[in-house]
Amino acid sequence: MKKISVFLVIIISLFYAFSELIGDRIIKSVLETNISNVLDRETNIEKLNINYINGDAEIYDLQIKNKKFEGNLLKIDKAYLKLDTSSIFSNNVEIESVLLNGINLNYFFNIKYTIVKDNVRTLEKTLETGSGKSTSTKYFNIKKLNVQNINLTVNSAELGINKNILLQNLEFENIGNTAKSNNYKTVLRDFAKQTVKTVKNKVLSGNIKNKLKNIDEDTLQEKIKKELDKNKNKLKNKLKKLIK
Repeated sequence: MKKISVFLVIIISLFYAFSELIGDRIIKSVLETNISNVLDRETNIEKLNINYINGDAEIYDLQIKNKKFEGNLLKIDKAYLKLDTSSIFSNNVEIESVLLNGINLNYFFNIKYTIVKDNVRTLEKTLETGSGKSTSTKYFNIKKLNVQNINLTVNSAELGINKNILLQNLEFENIGNTAKSNNYKTVLRDFAKQTVKTVKNKVLSGNIKNKLKNIDEDTLQEKIKKELDKNKNKLKNKLKKLIK
């Protein structure tokens, strides 16, 4: 009887270790794919650990790449989740709480013909138009979401701007895609809008004016002439192709 009990303990232990190892890998891959599809941007997770007994989960080094700019749009150092692990394999994933700690948000922008193009408004557009779509049929709700230590870095190589801004911690309740949830896409879109507003107020309004004051008029005219010549040559080439 003792030998059977020991044997059962070994089998159960091996099964648990196997399920954690394989389960974590599968869920990590599914998460990366779903986030990539929803945001229409490549997403990578360095490490995911789930304790299926007590319902704790930890995510390390989650990175979301930019679409039209170099580098990362967002990097999360660590995420801690408390969830009902049995719901992971159901259609409704119940998450008690999520703590995101160490958020590095990069705002890249350039200016062409007085039009500001950046990497955050393109994300906002993706969330608004729905060009990024989830392939998952699962529903989820996060009862409480806390976001701490948010660092916003504003970058423009063109204007020589590189500035860090520490944003306020955020707290939300009932975020997800169920009938009782505050739509997660709307929350993300509102955060993107607020980020752009912060950049305008704290960086662009002052820095761009100062940069423009320091631009030499002859240099500016030379740049405009080059752009006009470039467009003129493009038009000539198109006309040549039409004539042939």
